[in-house]
Amino acid sequence: MSAYRFSVLPSNSSVAATVTLLVTGWFALAGCAILTDNHSAANIAAARATPVTTAVYDIPAEAKLTIVVEARRSAATL
Repeated sequence: MSAYRFSVLPSNSSVAATVTLLVTGWFALAGCAILTDNHSAANIAAARATPVTTAVYDIPAEAKLTIVVEARRSAATL
């Protein structure tokens, strides 16, 4: 840790405590702002809309193919 001391404040721990309190207050205010935010009409309409249905299709037998690759291996390529 650095040996620097803030001359106006009595100790470095008070600086750390002040910064911690400021950051905590900032996040508390931001959280309250998010919770009390008025939602737009477009978001409310999207939330109330009926969900999109997905279709499931059967794959035709012609599309279900197995590819088998066969080859000989010569002893010279080892």
